[in-house]
Amino acid sequence: MDYLHSLLDANQAFALNGRDTTNHCPMALHALHEMGATQSQLRRFFTHWQSAHALPAGLNHQGEEEETRFVRLRQLLAIRIAEEGWLTTFEALLKDGLSPAGGAFHPLIRLACALENGHLGEQAAALAAWRCKPLILPAGEGPECQDIFALLGSLSARWEGSHWPGEWITARLRQVAADSRWPGSLPRRLAGGGDVLAQLAEAALPLYWQTRNFTVLHLVTGSRAAAIVARHLPIELRGRWQTLMWQAVAAAFITVGAPRLGPQRWPDVSGLNWEQVLPLAIASLDDHVIKLVHCCWREQTGSTHPSRYLAVAARAVGLLAAEGERVA
Repeated sequence: MDYLHSLLDANQAFALNGRDTTNHCPMALHALHEMGATQSQLRRFFTHWQSAHALPAGLNHQGEEEETRFVRLRQLLAIRIAEEGWLTTFEALLKDGLSPAGGAFHPLIRLACALENGHLGEQAAALAAWRCKPLILPAGEGPECQDIFALLGSLSARWEGSHWPGEWITARLRQVAADSRWPGSLPRRLAGGGDVLAQLAEAALPLYWQTRNFTVLHLVTGSRAAAIVARHLPIELRGRWQTLMWQAVAAAFITVGAPRLGPQRWPDVSGLNWEQVLPLAIASLDDHVIKLVHCCWREQTGSTHPSRYLAVAARAVGLLAAEGERVA
């Protein structure tokens, strides 16, 4: 853990927006560490990220004003968190209605990693990134829905096949938030009760298997992160957190055209196991592969369908073809 923390400390020298986003590096390092990566493997990934993606903090062409704001806010929050913990800052974030989808779900996932590994600087960085990439989604005005599956079904009925231009997830989310049809599409509340975050995870995995969509991948990893954060919250904050999360998922679902979830054809993975999958993920330099496999590996333990998580992870590292057939 000490070596992981030293690399997370070193990550603070990177600009928030480099050739990619610095949020990715600490998340991938956390996932690699949990999956059993050695110090040399952690260093290999960090060195790759430093040379291929990162830019030093504060470079003028990075947008000096935004970068300066992030660095100063991170420093301020680091002091506050050291004195009183992260929850006060997070509660203010909930009160302001900042969506978990802000920053394409990356600050949320980064915070969940930081809560698991206990790195206070990463908790500060995640919350600072969240504040610097704010997204506020207008509240819903539509009829209430029973659960997540009913929500996605109603969104498909209205938005299936919709197209939202732009390369970046956050840019498309902002288009949905600004659309005059959005409030009427979103229910005022989910009425069925139950564990909404567990429902999100249950819906996100088959949707990703069906679509292989990059945004939906973030719903898989984001739903797990949301559940981790929820476990650290007092009961009085959990309802607000769940509401913000299902609203975020609804908006993200629309940005990918609200595809109707069809019947799933899951492959036979009886000849595969995690001992085959994890080393391939650790050897990968693709941060999304690393994070997806880590999420699946962790989530399958308590799932009623652990083989589905294995199938998604095996496909991510190339042991299954796109159609789910075994790679020779």
